[in-house]
Amino acid sequence: MLKLLAIIVVSVLAVTGVLALVPFDLSNNIMSRVSSVQNCDRPPGYVLLILDNSGLNDSIHRASPGTPAITLFFQKGDTINILICNLDTVQAHGFAVSHYFDRGVTLRPGDAYKVSFVARDAGSFTIYCNVFCTVHTFMLGKLAVI
Repeated sequence: MLKLLAIIVVSVLAVTGVLALVPFDLSNNIMSRVSSVQNCDRPPGYVLLILDNSGLNDSIHRASPGTPAITLFFQKGDTINILICNLDTVQAHGFAVSHYFDRGVTLRPGDAYKVSFVARDAGSFTIYCNVFCTVHTFMLGKLAVI
């Protein structure tokens, strides 16, 4: 009963946004917000990225190792909202974006996270897995801010 109550409290805190990790990247003063979510239903205004044994959004079947499989396009000044889901049942995967979210996040099997940040700088930035896994070399994407 106590375990169930703890799960309910953590779930309510996560849904209400009270339970949120707010890392600060001091190198470029860009704020990012990461929070755990309960499922992989893409909310309005979010990009959905799936991590599993097929790579990043099935990148193992669409790219060669070391080549970005997806490109996300945004305008400078946009708020970028990404829902990342690890649907792998065996291994952890990671998610990071160079310049904007270098710290990244580790997603255990079944984990889902929302990441939000403002695209303050234009350029091409690498989306990558920051956790070594069996499909690591295929887990690359690109964020293009114009």
